[in-house]
Amino acid sequence: MILNRGIGNDDNGGDPAPHREHLHSTLAPAPGRNTLLELPFTMADLARLRLQVTRRAEDAGLCEPRLSDFVLAVHEVASNAVVHGGGKGRIHLAHTDEGLRCVITDSGLGPTRPKPCESATLPEADEAENGRGLWLAQALTDHFDVTACAAGTRVTLVALLS
Repeated sequence: MILNRGIGNDDNGGDPAPHREHLHSTLAPAPGRNTLLELPFTMADLARLRLQVTRRAEDAGLCEPRLSDFVLAVHEVASNAVVHGGGKGRIHLAHTDEGLRCVITDSGLGPTRPKPCESATLPEADEAENGRGLWLAQALTDHFDVTACAAGTRVTLVALLS
């Protein structure tokens, strides 16, 4: 199952992503090998962006199934940036001491905090066809944070390499 990132599964006692508590040190860029990708994007760039993130993450040592999970999470957030953030966004993918950190920014005033992902059950969406992207991105990554301010929204995603 794709949503097996430590969310309510038996191998960790049902504790949602217990490894997240040790992530503060992994958010700092690794000396000498930090930026893997940094560029602006629009809707027309999303397919190419997904391919670039896949290649960079794979080259950095992220393996399946975590590779696909991370790429999907980044794609969901990038898509949200385009749809809800003024038609464009900016991505910064970096190698950290223990993993990959992706920061996506846009000029939209997104949610201050998405509903926490505490189970593998999708949140109710009142029969809407969308509205699950941030929940999915949070479920598929080791660290997920959303910061919204007057200048726009910043989403940080982290995938550990081990």
